[in-house]
Amino acid sequence: MRKASAFQAAGWTVTCVALAIAFLFPLYVVFTGALKSPGELTGTPPTLIPKTFTLENFLLLNDLGNGIWVHLGNSVFLAAFTVVGTAVLSTLAGWGFARYRFRGQGVLFVAMLSALMVPFQPLLTPLFLVLKSLGFGNSLVGVGLVFVTFQLPFAIFVMRNAFLNVPQALEDAARVDGASGFTLFRHVLLPVVRPGVITVALFAFLASWNEFLAALILINDQSLFPLPVALAAGAVNGNNGVRWPLLEAGVVVTMLPCLLLFFMLQRYYTSGLVAGAVKE
Repeated sequence: MRKASAFQAAGWTVTCVALAIAFLFPLYVVFTGALKSPGELTGTPPTLIPKTFTLENFLLLNDLGNGIWVHLGNSVFLAAFTVVGTAVLSTLAGWGFARYRFRGQGVLFVAMLSALMVPFQPLLTPLFLVLKSLGFGNSLVGVGLVFVTFQLPFAIFVMRNAFLNVPQALEDAARVDGASGFTLFRHVLLPVVRPGVITVALFAFLASWNEFLAALILINDQSLFPLPVALAAGAVNGNNGVRWPLLEAGVVVTMLPCLLLFFMLQRYYTSGLVAGAVKE
């Protein structure tokens, strides 16, 4: 029996190590490629370990579109707009769906979740026309509104489960102590559902930070391009092919905020996803 358990544990260990290598190897290639000289990066055969380390590729980003800092600022604005809008609206809506009963609640919740089954890419043309008619065409605010809209169904679902996981007795005790609606929400419930809020905020950040197609379609002013769009446009050098040194450096710059945020918030992310999954 012990031999079988040891064999099973060894099998799981080998499988996990193999999967870790499969996922980490592309990251290693990108990071080391960004630190290689342009000649070594494009040379053949490729080298796994750089012969020399240089930051020359990152200096090329200064020539990207209107400048790396302009496009990075656009991405930061879109991400912040999406995160704040998604977190605030989904938290309030999740509380409403979890604690208040009204006619048609179930139908409304299912209709909202049905939006998850519709990819937003086929809707980009009508969305472009709607934003233009509302005066938000070719603007970062308009793109941010689109991001928030398509993040809300999943975010509300997560927050509703998070609030359902909070004992009703906790709210009743706060109300008996004289807590008003806002005080109850701000000082009692919000700290408890913090993992859920961080989860939806992290999802919203990753979606808005990495989104390419929506920004490409809805924005035609190059100075408003977020980093992924500017990087794709700047990495293609006409008939000369792809500017791999610039692309590798740009991918690293784009990737770092996502990795740092995930590692910083992963414990909240995990607990937020499973909130409401187990009922006592």
